[in-house]
Amino acid sequence: MSGKRVNESFPIRSIVVLICVAGLALVSVWLLSTPGLKASSGLASVLTFTSPIGDPQLGLRKTVDNSAPVSGGQITYTLAYSNTRLGTQAFNVRLYDFLPAGVQLVSTNPAAASYSDGVLLFTANSVGPDTANHNVTVRVNVLTGYDQLYNHALIVADYVTPTHASLLTSVTQQPGGQLRLTKSGPSFALVNGLLDYTLRCENTSDVTMSGVTLADVLPTGLPLLGASPSPDATTLPVVRWSLGDLSPGASRTVVITSTAPATTGAITNTAVADARQSPMTLTVFSTQVISQGAILRVAKEASAPSVNVGEQLVYTLRYWNAGNQPATQVFLTDTLPSGITVTAASRLPTTPLSSPQAVWNLGTVDVGGQAQIIITATVGGPARRQLHNVADIAGQSGSYPDHAELDTAVNPFMLYLPIVMKQY
Repeated sequence: MSGKRVNESFPIRSIVVLICVAGLALVSVWLLSTPGLKASSGLASVLTFTSPIGDPQLGLRKTVDNSAPVSGGQITYTLAYSNTRLGTQAFNVRLYDFLPAGVQLVSTNPAAASYSDGVLLFTANSVGPDTANHNVTVRVNVLTGYDQLYNHALIVADYVTPTHASLLTSVTQQPGGQLRLTKSGPSFALVNGLLDYTLRCENTSDVTMSGVTLADVLPTGLPLLGASPSPDATTLPVVRWSLGDLSPGASRTVVITSTAPATTGAITNTAVADARQSPMTLTVFSTQVISQGAILRVAKEASAPSVNVGEQLVYTLRYWNAGNQPATQVFLTDTLPSGITVTAASRLPTTPLSSPQAVWNLGTVDVGGQAQIIITATVGGPARRQLHNVADIAGQSGSYPDHAELDTAVNPFMLYLPIVMKQY
């Protein structure tokens, strides 16, 4: 993808934050009207409204353990909330953390009552009558391609004015002209279920990288069921490949198959790559292991890794349910790159073909159910660029969504001069 993305929160997050900043009392009513959610250990679901004791005032502060994190690393956010008026008490407290685009959730402490569409919810019975701080920590992976992480948090309680906090964190980009390592895989998986991780190592410099090596550190205790290509050395949890030389713009892809553990929780996979001409680069990927649920998956492929302006490009969207419960109210959204014209689709979306965002109402996707949608387009616009495509699939509340991205290169224009033969 050419250029760098600047973080943009989901529309719902922006709406909530703007309403909060305006200080509208309707925010509290809207949020508190949400149906009660399952509480984690030590937390309680909000079922009824309770009048406060006195006139409490909610306080909220958000900090991060690294104000300039490196893309591909991890950071921990800390949310400190309290009742700032001694002797008063607020009830049915809800703390919302709106994670920014550009991060992937690893873990929270305490466990969140719910997590959906990038929004974490923590609940507590009350705060007060003391003014002590209560801390919540959120650990996330910092994804590559984002310059800034803009995080918002909001705390509400019954009949108490909400309080919000925001935090802008600048991401330190890896130095240019080096290896770029990315890793993808399932964000959610069933206990004992199969795990497929894909690592892509790319030379982003203008010189050949020699002696490129790649190592993947599997989560503790996980077996290696297979890898393509075969590794050069395996000493679990470390699996290593010698990739040889990478010319400018060249890349290598490795696929690893393992099995999720028999217990629920978050597992983190780490990979590193280096070369003689490049410092070591690192990437991490977290998977949440669950015992039951509808786990939606989506994958996107293109008919070719690169294409010329004016040529046809065929996208294939594959989706399936990898969980053990049916997924209902399923919607598939494909955000198409600019500069292409869709000419056909094997299944017509609910939106016009000319729309930059195609949406399909898939209804119910049963356990093990899978299907595909084929989109045919013509490539326009300038040459020498990347067509960045994004696909998202989501179902009913409580199901687990998925996200996929795909880059297709548009080749530079080629100028062919005629051969003129002259007789003497």
